[in-house]
Amino acid sequence: MTIKAIMLVKLGNNVIKLVIEELKKIPQITKVMSLTGDYDVLAEIIVNTPEELYEIFANKIDMIDGITASNTHMVMKEFTK
Repeated sequence: MTIKAIMLVKLGNNVIKLVIEELKKIPQITKVMSLTGDYDVLAEIIVNTPEELYEIFANKIDMIDGITASNTHMVMKEFTK
């Protein structure tokens, strides 16, 4: 069973391209989108376990310079049209 999470990210000044490139290097991040509004970037993360999600944050995402805040939500159910 896979777990999908959506991460919303706030960035510092002049780092959007660098942060997006770093996020794209993480294999479990399947989509990265630039946004308008309160958050600068949205990333879709697909993992197999909650522990894997923790490891990605602890060892990869939290190490990326330029991320000032993030808000992550686990997807309970996905509906398609």
